[in-house]
Amino acid sequence: MELDSFLFLRFLLPGIIKLVSFFNKKFLYAVSILVGSMVGVGIFGLPFAFAKAGYSVGIGMLVLIALITILVKLMYGEVVLRTHEQHQLMGYTKKYLGSGFQRLVFFSVSLTGYVALLAYIIIAGDFLNTLLSTFFYLPLAAYSVIFAAIVSLLVLRGIKTVAGVELVFVILFGLVMAVIVATGYRAINPINFSGFNREFVFLPYGVLLFAFAGLLAVPFQRHILAGQEQYMRKAILVGVLLVAVLYAVFATTVVGISGAVTTPDAISGLYEFLGGRIVILGSLFGIFAITTSFLMLASGMIEMLHFDYKVRRFQAWVLVIVPPIFLFLAGIRTFVDVISLAGGVAIGLEQIIVVFLYAKAKSRGDRVPEYSLNVASWLLYLLIAIFATGIIYFLFVR
Repeated sequence: MELDSFLFLRFLLPGIIKLVSFFNKKFLYAVSILVGSMVGVGIFGLPFAFAKAGYSVGIGMLVLIALITILVKLMYGEVVLRTHEQHQLMGYTKKYLGSGFQRLVFFSVSLTGYVALLAYIIIAGDFLNTLLSTFFYLPLAAYSVIFAAIVSLLVLRGIKTVAGVELVFVILFGLVMAVIVATGYRAINPINFSGFNREFVFLPYGVLLFAFAGLLAVPFQRHILAGQEQYMRKAILVGVLLVAVLYAVFATTVVGISGAVTTPDAISGLYEFLGGRIVILGSLFGIFAITTSFLMLASGMIEMLHFDYKVRRFQAWVLVIVPPIFLFLAGIRTFVDVISLAGGVAIGLEQIIVVFLYAKAKSRGDRVPEYSLNVASWLLYLLIAIFATGIIYFLFVR
């Protein structure tokens, strides 16, 4: 298996180098910053959700959510391009929809952001413990605090540093993912893809919606593509498609190997089938994915406070970084239910806001955009209905 992995990378690396050289640097940064903002802790919940609901249900819902995500992010990209001023979601909402909708966005963005940052800190401690405990022992919480300190300092450096780190990490965890697939494909059992469980049929929805979140990256893409905004539509499309393929490959590999015994973190359940080395590789992948997402999310929240609320950048950094670290130190470390609620309710609410923003910006935008969608009214209503149904389900039914 080690030889297979080596040969796989030997032929994969030249292809990656050619791909990188084909696109210009700004386009690559724009794609990688979107990929990095989406791929995070949510990816590790996908195999468990797929295994519980049934692989066919999970993969079908992944395709649906990916298509919806492409449409919503393209609509948001048009809103960004139709507006002269730089904002984040709250700023655009205030401009086009008013202060009432802005408060809703503040709720959803804050809930999603702080919960996600807290989740990254907690799970990073697990991964770092797996990677480093053999060499030197530290309490699990100490690894989490070290992770939080390092990435927080990177965020403080600003968007240019973050954009560069995003590109490096996207390539690195892509390579780790390739090694996992190359090593584990022989252990896949096709019978694990059969079955259906009506009780958990909606479980993949919340996980996928959370996993495909990343609206904060879209205004950053315009910033990175300054002077080349005509590539923004392609950068959004490529970014979401790459994430969808990555999620499908990861979920298929893990479910195919561990089947009904797939664990919520996806990685630990592979130990009995593939051994300790694959767990190490999975932990590396986890650190890469979580680091990029933490950098992007924290930077986006800081930009929101800085541009939309005129908070000084360092003060905004403190307001974003301190609360999740404080909550972690206070002992709030059981976050699965909260993340599920954040995905089903907060992310769903954000998507509804984007649909309204798109409709308003069409007539009230103050800039000619580099691309313009022509989304039918019935499709806008359908999107609102889907997200509203999800919110009701997670609040009152689940």
